[in-house]
Amino acid sequence: MLSSPLVLSVTLGIIAVAASQFVRPIFATGLDAQWIRTIMSSPFSADDLGYNAFSVVAEFYSRLGMADRPLMASIFGTVVGSAVLAVVLFRVNGAHIGRMSMVLAVLTPFLIGTFEGTYAKEVLISLGMLVVVLLPVNLIGEVLVILTLVFLGAEFRTYWLIIAVLYVILRLILSRRQERSVMRVVWMIVLLSVLTGLAVWIGTGGPADQFRTHVNHSIARQTETGSLITRFIDAPEPVGGILNATLTSLSFIIPLPMVLKFSPYYLVISVVFALIWISAVRTATVAGRPNPLLTRFSALPLAFLIVQGLFEPDWGSALRHLTPLMPLIVGAMVLTERRQAEPPTNPPSDHTSTARPTPPQRRNSMSSRSSISPSSSTGGTARTVLTDYLVFFRRWWWMLIVGLLLGAVIGGIGSAMMTKQYSATAQLYVGTATTGGSSDAYNGVMLSQKQVGTYASIASSRVLGQQVVDDLHLDKSADEVAGMITAGAYKDTVILDLHVTSDNPELSRDIANSAAVRLQETVHNLNIQTSPEGQSGAPQIAVLNQAEAPSSPSSPNTVLYIVGGLVLGLILGALAAVVKGLTDRRITDAATLRDVVDAPLIGTISTSDSLAQNHKIDFAAASTPSAEQLRELRTNLRFLDVDNAPKILSVTSGLPGTGKTTLALNLALALADDGENVILVDADLRSPSLVSYMGGNLQSAVGLSTALSGAADLQTVIQGTSVEGLDIVTSGPVPPNPAELLGSRSFGELLSQLSSHYDHVIVDASPVLPVTDGALVAAAADGVILTVRYRETTFDQLIETVSNLDSVNARVIGTVFTRTPANSSKKYGYGTTDAASHTGTAGPFSSTAGPDTPRRTKAAHALSSSDTFRE
Repeated sequence: MLSSPLVLSVTLGIIAVAASQFVRPIFATGLDAQWIRTIMSSPFSADDLGYNAFSVVAEFYSRLGMADRPLMASIFGTVVGSAVLAVVLFRVNGAHIGRMSMVLAVLTPFLIGTFEGTYAKEVLISLGMLVVVLLPVNLIGEVLVILTLVFLGAEFRTYWLIIAVLYVILRLILSRRQERSVMRVVWMIVLLSVLTGLAVWIGTGGPADQFRTHVNHSIARQTETGSLITRFIDAPEPVGGILNATLTSLSFIIPLPMVLKFSPYYLVISVVFALIWISAVRTATVAGRPNPLLTRFSALPLAFLIVQGLFEPDWGSALRHLTPLMPLIVGAMVLTERRQAEPPTNPPSDHTSTARPTPPQRRNSMSSRSSISPSSSTGGTARTVLTDYLVFFRRWWWMLIVGLLLGAVIGGIGSAMMTKQYSATAQLYVGTATTGGSSDAYNGVMLSQKQVGTYASIASSRVLGQQVVDDLHLDKSADEVAGMITAGAYKDTVILDLHVTSDNPELSRDIANSAAVRLQETVHNLNIQTSPEGQSGAPQIAVLNQAEAPSSPSSPNTVLYIVGGLVLGLILGALAAVVKGLTDRRITDAATLRDVVDAPLIGTISTSDSLAQNHKIDFAAASTPSAEQLRELRTNLRFLDVDNAPKILSVTSGLPGTGKTTLALNLALALADDGENVILVDADLRSPSLVSYMGGNLQSAVGLSTALSGAADLQTVIQGTSVEGLDIVTSGPVPPNPAELLGSRSFGELLSQLSSHYDHVIVDASPVLPVTDGALVAAAADGVILTVRYRETTFDQLIETVSNLDSVNARVIGTVFTRTPANSSKKYGYGTTDAASHTGTAGPFSSTAGPDTPRRTKAAHALSSSDTFRE
């Protein structure tokens, strides 16, 4: 079950959310310092243990309206991180049970739940990684990836700009060669670490260690909680800083210094790092042109590794920062294991063998439709994830329309149901008295700017709220009034705004003006009380603008709600279409067939009412789409293997209802129509239907089962048909042991004897998945034609069918797409064609033989004159 990308993604997402709900309260309430010192205890001093470094709600969550909802913030962050992991698993189609990729996949949700449920920073990075994962693997996609990394650097952390540069370099290096050793990858990391450290030293004008210290805000964080390397290396700059950065990068891969700290905490971290980064280095050994997605998933974590060595000597923080990239490492590991599991290509043989060809090796059963790119090796146009999404949108376009309509309606209704709110604003000026000097004035302005935040806190306090209640004689509590007041100032200004929001415009105005006056008095009194001389030099407040009663409500904004509903509805509709497309495993295109079966698509048979009712095509009548498709299949069949053309063909499918019997019958008719001697064998001994499909005077009392059981000779069970060149062996009575008969040596000898007297032996076999009969027949045949029903056969059914056929060394020579949508605009043929003119012989329904008149072919007579066949 966990091999399914959908089940695996949902399971890991649930684990991540559960982990976040377990860990978040611990970080939110604060960790016990003594407990942290215990698990991080080491023979080496560590003044800064990081137990005050956790923050549940950051500015990012405040902008999302989650500042006072830490639970929602935690769930949101975890869902974002889990979504990245889910998209990666969908792109690579799951992970391998029992392999390292599954271990990493299980480890990832715990990291996501621990860190992305706690830090807004990691959530922002994960949003960038989500974009990276979704982008197509082509030139445009790579440019967009780089722009995403640059955006993270411009808006968030400078080192993402360095990661963007390193990503380009690594992307080019890894694309040049397909195979490389682990040591070669390590030396590549060393070289890039040295060059990066040197570039940073030149660019900043200072040693790399100074840059690292500046980034980490304190020398204690740099030297105490980080690596041991800093304490033992005393080399002149820039050598010291570059060497320190390089060794730190390598210490992430082989974390020996962490182990040497002799701390339980760092021991666990070292094991986790070794697991993660050794896996990341492994992926780089097989990254290359054949799989550009693997190259992307490998290059970005390695670029991050190099930069972390320069920026983050604190290993605990490095693990937290690594978390958003963990899904990429999981995906890279899955693709690496799949690449390494592929068998080497067999060299061509120097001699011609008459033995039956070995069935071709097929792609791993977990191959992804998106991750296997035909253009990677053939130069064709690669399918991308975005292309798949566009197909989903086109197929389920009504979901987008429904989402738009529902979003607009819900937005409008929600706006109408909300209570109208009115906002009034009073402005105050914060200033400090000066002696007139320019430096004094500057210091006064800086002091005022720093004091604005303090005054804003007083403005929304319960004390001020009580003063306003007393001033206006309000029938409200102090807490209610304080909740209406929001104070804030623009950056680098000394103007303090007091915003008051209520359901009454006059009340908002009165509270804003009263709060402004009371704040001015309160600040003045506090400054006097805290001054030793009764005169304070602290900044004072003056009312700049009084509030006015608003003429229109500030909320709800109906237009904004409707537009927001439209956007949200469209997103939800698009998400529903994507989920429907990803979870809809039914096969609808030839590319999916090629991803699973290493055999060409040799035919497509469209659906039609006449074919569904009669099951048999009259090739002598006017040309129809189905007849032309069968003729095209007949032509393609002859060119599959010219040097070793298969004569015994088994027609089978995964499950019943794909039209395999109809295909076997009409393929035999098409071959006979072209002058071939064909015998059709009904080997579906459990549910035979050829007799009813063929019609005529065919008898089912004797047939294949009687011949295999020894109750009848082979020549006696061969029946002629009204079609010139076509004989048939019916199934005979349904036996109690069909699998034993079809798996016997006698069945193979029977097919061999038939193939020596007929040009083609077409065998209608049972479906492969319900019973073993179909696989046994396929093993005895020269080749298998696998029928796949449009929008009915699923991806997983096809994988299992191919796996069952592989297990008996059956040779699938081609697939046929059945019951595809008919194209009514397509016209076939230039006119009517009778059977005699088409084949040069009497047609199957000509006047020389009625439709019920069985005729025996020359091959059947030749067979009857040869040695009889018995078990």
